[in-house]
Amino acid sequence: MDLTLTVPDEVARALPLPAEERQQRLQTEMACLMYAKGWLSYGQAARVSGLDHFRFGLELGDRQIPRHYDDNEAAHDLEYASRQQHVAGL
Repeated sequence: MDLTLTVPDEVARALPLPAEERQQRLQTEMACLMYAKGWLSYGQAARVSGLDHFRFGLELGDRQIPRHYDDNEAAHDLEYASRQQHVAGL
């Protein structure tokens, strides 16, 4: 299911953003807020923002929103890195 948010024209025009940037910037703001509240995972929020994972991380940093990174995620990342080293023959 896709969800569409309607912003009245007069509100959209009042935003201090160029018209061509409004959609992307609002998506990014919304994604950062939902991530900060813990409503979305990092990957989900990045998808909502329309940005790649790296750029979304930069956006979080710009807003001083800490990454939600727990022991399970660290273990998963270490396991993945280990598999990659094995595949690469390192």
